[in-house]
Amino acid sequence: MTAENRHSADDLATAFTVLSEFLGSANLTTQLAQAESELVQTTADDSGGVAAQYGFTQELLDATLLIRSKVGRLNDVVHATTIALALPHILEPDERVVNRPSLGAGNDPTRPYDLETDRRIAEFKVAQWKGADTMRKRGVVADLVHLTLDDSGRRAQLYIVGEVPSRFLACSTSTVTWMLGR
Repeated sequence: MTAENRHSADDLATAFTVLSEFLGSANLTTQLAQAESELVQTTADDSGGVAAQYGFTQELLDATLLIRSKVGRLNDVVHATTIALALPHILEPDERVVNRPSLGAGNDPTRPYDLETDRRIAEFKVAQWKGADTMRKRGVVADLVHLTLDDSGRRAQLYIVGEVPSRFLACSTSTVTWMLGR
Protein backbone atom coordinates (compact mmCIF):
# COMPACT_ATOMS: atom_id res chain seq x y z
CA MET A 1 0.00 0.00 0.00
CA THR A 2 1.46 3.35 -0.98
CA ALA A 3 1.73 6.29 1.39
CA GLU A 4 -1.00 8.05 -0.60
CA ASN A 5 -3.39 5.09 -0.26
CA ARG A 6 -2.57 4.75 3.44
CA HIS A 7 -3.32 8.43 3.93
CA SER A 8 -6.66 7.95 2.16
CA ALA A 9 -7.46 4.95 4.34
CA ASP A 10 -6.64 6.98 7.46
CA ASP A 11 -8.79 9.85 6.19
CA LEU A 12 -11.65 7.47 5.51
CA ALA A 13 -11.36 5.91 8.97
CA THR A 14 -11.42 9.36 10.55
CA ALA A 15 -14.39 10.32 8.41
CA PHE A 16 -16.31 7.21 9.51
CA THR A 17 -15.56 8.07 13.13
CA VAL A 18 -16.83 11.64 12.70
CA LEU A 19 -20.00 10.48 10.98
CA SER A 20 -20.59 7.65 13.44
CA GLU A 21 -20.26 9.99 16.41
CA PHE A 22 -22.70 12.43 14.81
CA LEU A 23 -25.25 9.73 14.00
CA GLY A 24 -24.86 8.14 17.43
CA SER A 25 -25.36 11.38 19.33
CA ALA A 26 -29.13 11.61 18.77
CA ASN A 27 -31.99 10.33 16.66
CA LEU A 28 -31.30 11.95 13.29
CA THR A 29 -34.95 12.58 12.43
CA THR A 30 -35.54 14.25 15.80
CA GLN A 31 -32.32 16.21 15.54
CA LEU A 32 -33.19 17.49 12.06
CA ALA A 33 -36.70 18.49 13.16
CA GLN A 34 -35.33 20.38 16.14
CA ALA A 35 -32.70 22.13 14.03
CA GLU A 36 -35.34 23.08 11.44
CA SER A 37 -37.47 24.64 14.17
CA GLU A 38 -34.51 26.50 15.65
CA LEU A 39 -33.58 27.90 12.23
CA VAL A 40 -36.94 29.62 11.78
CA GLN A 41 -36.45 33.39 11.94
CA THR A 42 -32.66 33.14 12.19
CA THR A 43 -30.37 35.58 10.45
CA ALA A 44 -26.90 35.11 9.00
CA ASP A 45 -25.51 36.17 12.39
CA ASP A 46 -27.24 33.48 14.43
CA SER A 47 -27.82 30.61 11.96
CA GLY A 48 -24.20 29.50 12.31
CA GLY A 49 -24.70 29.08 16.04
CA VAL A 50 -27.73 26.86 15.46
CA ALA A 51 -25.74 24.77 12.96
CA ALA A 52 -22.93 24.36 15.50
CA GLN A 53 -25.39 23.53 18.29
CA TYR A 54 -26.68 20.58 16.28
CA GLY A 55 -23.25 19.41 15.13
CA PHE A 56 -23.47 20.56 11.52
CA THR A 57 -19.81 21.37 11.07
CA GLN A 58 -17.44 21.62 8.13
CA GLU A 59 -15.70 18.53 9.50
CA LEU A 60 -18.99 16.59 9.35
CA LEU A 61 -19.67 17.75 5.80
CA ASP A 62 -16.15 16.88 4.65
CA ALA A 63 -16.35 13.48 6.33
CA THR A 64 -19.74 12.68 4.85
CA LEU A 65 -18.70 13.74 1.34
CA LEU A 66 -15.57 11.60 1.58
CA ILE A 67 -17.55 8.57 2.73
CA ARG A 68 -20.15 9.05 0.02
CA SER A 69 -17.41 9.27 -2.63
CA LYS A 70 -15.93 5.98 -1.43
CA VAL A 71 -19.09 4.02 -0.69
CA GLY A 72 -21.59 5.66 -3.01
CA ARG A 73 -22.26 2.33 -4.69
CA LEU A 74 -22.97 0.52 -1.45
CA ASN A 75 -26.45 -0.43 -2.71
CA ASP A 76 -24.85 -2.17 -5.68
CA VAL A 77 -22.65 -4.18 -3.32
CA VAL A 78 -25.71 -5.19 -1.27
CA HIS A 79 -27.64 -6.15 -4.43
CA ALA A 80 -24.76 -8.14 -5.92
CA THR A 81 -23.94 -9.92 -2.69
CA THR A 82 -27.59 -10.81 -2.06
CA ILE A 83 -27.96 -12.42 -5.47
CA ALA A 84 -24.61 -14.22 -5.27
CA LEU A 85 -25.41 -15.62 -1.82
CA ALA A 86 -28.98 -16.57 -2.80
CA LEU A 87 -28.03 -18.60 -5.86
CA PRO A 88 -26.86 -21.75 -4.02
CA HIS A 89 -30.14 -21.73 -2.07
CA ILE A 90 -32.61 -21.07 -4.87
CA LEU A 91 -31.17 -22.92 -7.84
CA GLU A 92 -32.63 -26.39 -8.27
CA PRO A 93 -30.48 -29.40 -9.14
CA ASP A 94 -29.18 -29.03 -12.71
CA GLU A 95 -30.78 -25.59 -13.11
CA ARG A 96 -28.43 -23.32 -15.06
CA VAL A 97 -27.95 -19.57 -15.16
CA VAL A 98 -28.34 -18.77 -18.88
CA ASN A 99 -27.60 -15.05 -18.99
CA ARG A 100 -25.17 -12.86 -17.08
CA PRO A 101 -26.90 -11.93 -13.82
CA SER A 102 -27.54 -8.22 -13.35
CA LEU A 103 -25.60 -7.69 -10.15
CA GLY A 104 -25.27 -3.90 -10.34
CA ALA A 105 -27.64 -1.03 -10.93
CA GLY A 106 -28.76 -0.06 -14.37
CA ASN A 107 -30.88 -1.21 -17.23
CA ASP A 108 -29.00 -3.30 -19.76
CA PRO A 109 -31.34 -4.41 -22.57
CA THR A 110 -29.39 -7.66 -22.92
CA ARG A 111 -30.18 -8.47 -19.28
CA PRO A 112 -33.84 -7.65 -18.68
CA TYR A 113 -33.92 -9.47 -15.32
CA ASP A 114 -31.58 -9.70 -12.36
CA LEU A 115 -31.47 -13.46 -12.84
CA GLU A 116 -32.30 -15.67 -15.81
CA THR A 117 -32.00 -19.42 -15.69
CA ASP A 118 -33.29 -22.18 -17.89
CA ARG A 119 -36.26 -22.41 -15.49
CA ARG A 120 -36.88 -18.99 -14.01
CA ILE A 121 -36.59 -15.25 -14.29
CA ALA A 122 -36.18 -13.24 -11.13
CA GLU A 123 -35.87 -9.72 -9.78
CA PHE A 124 -34.35 -8.87 -6.40
CA LYS A 125 -35.41 -5.84 -4.35
CA VAL A 126 -33.29 -5.61 -1.21
CA ALA A 127 -33.65 -1.95 -0.23
CA GLN A 128 -34.76 -1.30 3.33
CA TRP A 129 -38.10 0.48 3.15
CA LYS A 130 -39.00 3.13 5.69
CA GLY A 131 -42.74 3.29 5.02
CA ALA A 132 -43.48 6.13 2.61
CA ASP A 133 -41.31 4.76 -0.19
CA THR A 134 -43.22 5.89 -3.28
CA MET A 135 -40.35 5.35 -5.70
CA ARG A 136 -39.56 1.94 -4.21
CA LYS A 137 -43.25 1.01 -4.43
CA ARG A 138 -43.34 2.03 -8.07
CA GLY A 139 -40.14 0.12 -8.78
CA VAL A 140 -41.34 -3.11 -7.20
CA VAL A 141 -44.67 -2.88 -9.05
CA ALA A 142 -42.88 -2.19 -12.35
CA ASP A 143 -40.68 -5.25 -11.77
CA LEU A 144 -43.71 -7.34 -10.87
CA VAL A 145 -45.53 -6.27 -14.04
CA HIS A 146 -42.40 -6.87 -16.13
CA LEU A 147 -42.06 -10.38 -14.70
CA THR A 148 -45.76 -11.07 -15.25
CA LEU A 149 -45.60 -10.03 -18.91
CA ASP A 150 -42.73 -12.40 -19.70
CA ASP A 151 -43.88 -15.03 -22.18
CA SER A 152 -40.85 -17.34 -22.06
CA GLY A 153 -42.67 -19.97 -20.02
CA ARG A 154 -40.12 -19.71 -17.22
CA ARG A 155 -41.23 -19.28 -13.61
CA ALA A 156 -41.27 -15.60 -12.62
CA GLN A 157 -40.07 -14.70 -9.12
CA LEU A 158 -39.76 -11.47 -7.20
CA TYR A 159 -37.54 -11.52 -4.12
CA ILE A 160 -38.12 -8.74 -1.60
CA VAL A 161 -36.72 -8.06 1.84
CA GLY A 162 -38.72 -6.99 4.86
CA GLU A 163 -42.22 -6.67 6.22
CA VAL A 164 -42.96 -3.24 4.72
CA PRO A 165 -42.67 -4.27 1.05
CA SER A 166 -44.42 -7.57 1.81
CA ARG A 167 -47.30 -5.73 3.44
CA PHE A 168 -47.43 -3.27 0.56
CA LEU A 169 -47.68 -6.03 -2.04
CA ALA A 170 -50.28 -7.93 -0.03
CA CYS A 171 -52.46 -5.03 1.12
CA SER A 172 -52.01 -1.98 -1.13
CA THR A 173 -55.17 -0.42 -2.52
CA SER A 174 -53.22 1.70 -5.01
CA THR A 175 -53.90 0.99 -8.64
CA VAL A 176 -51.25 -0.38 -10.96
CA THR A 177 -51.99 2.58 -13.24
CA TRP A 178 -51.03 5.00 -10.46
CA MET A 179 -47.98 2.92 -9.54
CA LEU A 180 -46.69 2.89 -13.10
CA GLY A 181 -47.60 6.52 -13.84
CA ARG A 182 -45.16 9.33 -13.28
